[in-house]
Amino acid sequence: MAAPTQTDANKAAMAINSVVTSEGVYMTPLAGVLIGSGTGTPNGEVTAPIGSLFIELGSHELWMNTDASTTWEIVGTQS
Repeated sequence: MAAPTQTDANKAAMAINSVVTSEGVYMTPLAGVLIGSGTGTPNGEVTAPIGSLFIELGSHELWMNTDASTTWEIVGTQS
């Protein structure tokens, strides 16, 4: 499974206050958690603090990190 990809526009919008995970995913810190976006699942691919959020832009899924490592769970979708 490949790590989520982010467009140059996504990266530019997040660049001001972003951090880059060890997997190269740009995420914005907010009160001890990270918020990121990209195309592709973060599950098993992106390391972040527990409670961090990831918006999957292709399927419109919202993921939350559940173990402060690479385990993510879908918490919502847009239909």
